[in-house]
Amino acid sequence: MNGYERTKRVLDGGTADRVPMMLHCFMSAVEEAGIDHKSYRESARLISDSHIRYAEKYGLDGILIDVDTCVEADAIGVKVDYPDNAPARIHSGNGMSIEDIRRALDKKRLYESKRVETILESVRLSRERVGGELFIRGNCDQMGFSLVMLAYGMADFMMDLLDEDVQDDISELIDKATDFHTELHRLTYQAGADMTSFGDSSCGPDLISPEMYRKFAFPFHKKLSDTLKNEGIPSLIHICGNLDLICEDIAQLGFAGVELDYKTNITRAAEVFSGKSTVFGIIDPSGVFCLGSEDDIRNETQRVLDTFKGRNLVIGAGCALPPATPEKNIRAFVDTVKSYNLT
Repeated sequence: MNGYERTKRVLDGGTADRVPMMLHCFMSAVEEAGIDHKSYRESARLISDSHIRYAEKYGLDGILIDVDTCVEADAIGVKVDYPDNAPARIHSGNGMSIEDIRRALDKKRLYESKRVETILESVRLSRERVGGELFIRGNCDQMGFSLVMLAYGMADFMMDLLDEDVQDDISELIDKATDFHTELHRLTYQAGADMTSFGDSSCGPDLISPEMYRKFAFPFHKKLSDTLKNEGIPSLIHICGNLDLICEDIAQLGFAGVELDYKTNITRAAEVFSGKSTVFGIIDPSGVFCLGSEDDIRNETQRVLDTFKGRNLVIGAGCALPPATPEKNIRAFVDTVKSYNLT
């Protein structure tokens, strides 16, 4: 089986010849390619080349095309800082009014965005080169809760979530942002991704209560999942942090995949998501992949494989690998996965 076939088999609920591997590695791939982030994010060819080279070098089964978490925010007019040698980031002190955000969440802005155009072209180029050989996951930036928060300003947003006078306005914005975000999934899938994915980084229990997640994020995640499923677009959800308190909620959403951070209890996750969503991740990208020893990564990889018994799993890091992740640790991870016996 090749990487595409292996990953597709597991996503379809089957068992492949071995556990498929995919890494959230754009910073590491940029580092290994010897280019700066400015060049990377502005060139569809460099984005595609970096990920394909990285996957082929290590024998991975798929590529995750990603550049930063500011693509949609930039499209709607949020101030973004673009360092030459680091991923883009939201400008400090940013804040848009509710009415400004409402007006800005116009889908035509996606079609007018140079950054969106570049990323979609990188998906097309990757499809031309490795389609049907490597599994292509196209990341679609931030979902409604986090996108509105980036436009609103984090401190004001978190405070206003508790203000009953504006809660309805915020819910309306998140709903509108969900529709805006859904269009990016459609465009990414049409460009040639085998699967789309997204982060809603700020709506997990590390930042808000489970009750607030169920009020301000879950309904919109369900709306996105149902829409994409009806349109035949497989997708994956990622929320940063420890998801133990909302694992059952996420399992009800019906996404094809769920990428879990290392803080989440993997034994419980293996049980909760069995038969519901394929788990991606779940190894610590910094403490184990980057800063750990080869034995650390071997032991943690083995623990994850044993916990899932090699089933319902696309193994990798639970979030983005740091740029300094050593080659020897990636190879130790790959060797451990390839030597794992599924029988």
